[in-house]
Amino acid sequence: MTTLLTRNAIIELIQEISGQRNAFDLLEKAISGISKDMLSDSLLECGIIPECFDHDSSEEKLWAKYCDILLAHTWTHLAISAEVLRTRGDSADVFGKTNNYTIVGDAKAFRLSRTAKNQKDFKIRALDDWRKDNTYASLVSPFYQYPQSTSQIYQQAIDRNVTLLSYMHLRFLLVHFAGQNLTPLWNVTKNLPKTKEAKPYWQAIEGIICQILNQNGDALKDYKLQVLAKTRELGEEGIAFWENKIANYRNLSQAEAITKLIKAEKIEAKIETIRRAIKIVPQI
Repeated sequence: MTTLLTRNAIIELIQEISGQRNAFDLLEKAISGISKDMLSDSLLECGIIPECFDHDSSEEKLWAKYCDILLAHTWTHLAISAEVLRTRGDSADVFGKTNNYTIVGDAKAFRLSRTAKNQKDFKIRALDDWRKDNTYASLVSPFYQYPQSTSQIYQQAIDRNVTLLSYMHLRFLLVHFAGQNLTPLWNVTKNLPKTKEAKPYWQAIEGIICQILNQNGDALKDYKLQVLAKTRELGEEGIAFWENKIANYRNLSQAEAITKLIKAEKIEAKIETIRRAIKIVPQI
C-alpha cells in the first residue's frame, strides 16, 4: 500500500481508472489505508496538478477528488470525522463533524504552468453558501498559490468566516496535533479587522495555529521551506515534461504535425457544431 500511494503511483492509478464509471470509488479505496506519514508527505505535493494531465480532463478532475480525499483523511486525524460528499453541484466537497460542530471544506489544486489566479478560482462565496446549516467552512489551497499581497479573497473570508488554510498548514496540524481544540482556528476571522491584505490574515492564521499546538513560528517556517523545495522539485518535473513534449513534436513529420494542430484547435469539432446548428434553423 505504501508503494501505491507515492505521487507517481497515484498519477499512474488515475491514468488507469479515469475513464471508468466507478473511478472515484477505486481511488478512494486505494487511499483508504493511507498512513499518517504518507498522508503528511502527500499534503506536501498534492496541490500541484501534474502537467501530464490534459486541462479539464477526467484525470485532472480525479486529481481534484484526490485532494478532497486527503483533506477528509487529515480532518479525521484531527478528530473531525470526515468524508468526501458524493453530491453534484451546489454543495461542498468535504464534510466533517465533531460532538460540538460541523464543518464543510473545499480543497484546491493548481498547475504551476497556469497564469495568476483570481478570486473566482477560490469560490469563497460559494463555499459559504454551501455551508448551509453547518457551523464552519474552510478552503484549502497550496500556500504559494494564494495571492501574496492584496486580494478580495481575504476580505471575503473575513466577512463570511471562511477559514483559509494551505496544505502546509494542514501538514503542520497533522504532525503536531494531540487532541487540542481547533475551534479557535475556525473562528479566527471573527477577531480580524476587515482587510484585503494577505500579511495580517496569514499572521493571524499562523499565530492561532502555533498557539493551539504550542509551537513557535520557527517550526512553521521550516515547513514553508519544505514547501518551497518541493515546489521547485515539481516545477522541474513539469519543465522536463514539456521539454520532452517539444522534442517529440520536433520529430513529427509535416503530416503528423498538421493532424495534431487540427486536433489541438478542435477545428473538426467546431465544424460539426456549426453543421448541427444550421440543421435546426427554422425553415422560412
